[in-house]
Amino acid sequence: MSKTIDFSKNSIMEIGRNSHCVVQEVRAENVFTFSEGILGFEDIKEYVFLLNEKVAPFMFMQALNGSNISFVCVETFLIKPDYSIKLPEANVELLELESPKEALILSLVTVNANMKLFTANLMSPIIINMAKSKGQQFIPDSSIYPVKYNIWKGIEKMKKTEAKAG
Repeated sequence: MSKTIDFSKNSIMEIGRNSHCVVQEVRAENVFTFSEGILGFEDIKEYVFLLNEKVAPFMFMQALNGSNISFVCVETFLIKPDYSIKLPEANVELLELESPKEALILSLVTVNANMKLFTANLMSPIIINMAKSKGQQFIPDSSIYPVKYNIWKGIEKMKKTEAKAG
C-alpha cells in the first residue's frame, strides 16, 4: 500500500535554517485526529504529516498543540513488504475503517547520526484512516515484530530478494 498525501502542496511546511520543519498554515483537511494520542504523548490529539523530497521516504508527524513535538515516520510496507497485522474490530471501529485500502500503515523511526543505524518500530504501528483523517497507534498484546527494526538492513534484504526473483 503506497498511498500518501503530499501536504507540501497546501503550504503547510517550510524547512527552517536548522533543517527543522516549520508549520506555516494548517488547513482542517490536513489535520489527523488521534483520539487516544501516541504512547507517552496521550494528551496530544492532533497532528499533520509533513513531507519533504529531501528526506523521502521519511515524513514528519508534527503535533499541533503548540509544542515542538514531532515524530519521524516511514511507510511500513516500504521497509518491510511482507509486514502483516490483524487489526481487532475495536480498532477498526475507532478508526472508522471501511476497507484496508483506506489505511496507511506507518512506523515511528528512531533517528541516529549514522543513517545505517535508523530503526523503525514495527511492533506498534501508526494506523491512519486516510478517508476520515483519523489515526491510532496500534499496540498489540503480542507481536512477532521488533520495536527496533533496522531499516537499512531490511531494505538491503528486500533488494536481494527482488534481485533473485527478477
